[in-house]
Amino acid sequence: MKQMIKLGLILALFTSVACVSLALVSNFTSGAIERAAQKELNEGLRTVFADADAFSPAQGTFTAAAGVTIDAVYMAEKGGTVIGSVVQATGSTYDKATILVGITSNKTITSIQFLSLTDTPGFGQKAAEPAFKDQFTGKSADDNFALGDDIDAISGSTITTKGVIAIISSAVESGLAAIHNGGSN
Repeated sequence: MKQMIKLGLILALFTSVACVSLALVSNFTSGAIERAAQKELNEGLRTVFADADAFSPAQGTFTAAAGVTIDAVYMAEKGGTVIGSVVQATGSTYDKATILVGITSNKTITSIQFLSLTDTPGFGQKAAEPAFKDQFTGKSADDNFALGDDIDAISGSTITTKGVIAIISSAVESGLAAIHNGGSN
């Protein structure tokens, strides 16, 4: 009985030390993690909308299709004039993806960039490769975004393809709404 109590106390001590250590490490690294995420976002904004010289957050709430969340909308500006928007949207694919979508004020997609894609390596991860994602560049917002019509699917990853299309479609609608409303919705 004494042996069990002793082992229980030792286990409780190790657990307490581990919890305190994890809390300290989390506290020390949270700033660096946040700065890295902001740097990745800024680089993504510039990649998706290379013609812009500044980005400002759009005001308001933006709605999306079921399963898609609009995380943020940024107004793309050049010389103080709004020339488009960049939308950060997250949604279901086979697992989940967060995508930046740039759209000009004349309803053309400038580019897309994946901030995260947690789908299956070798299949769903192919969505982030140029062979798939570059087919959205230059598309009009008026296009169907339909598999087999104007979008080629990723072989073996139909669910991922449909999820990416849903995210991009919702992002385009929100981006156009932001441009139409002058950055506020």
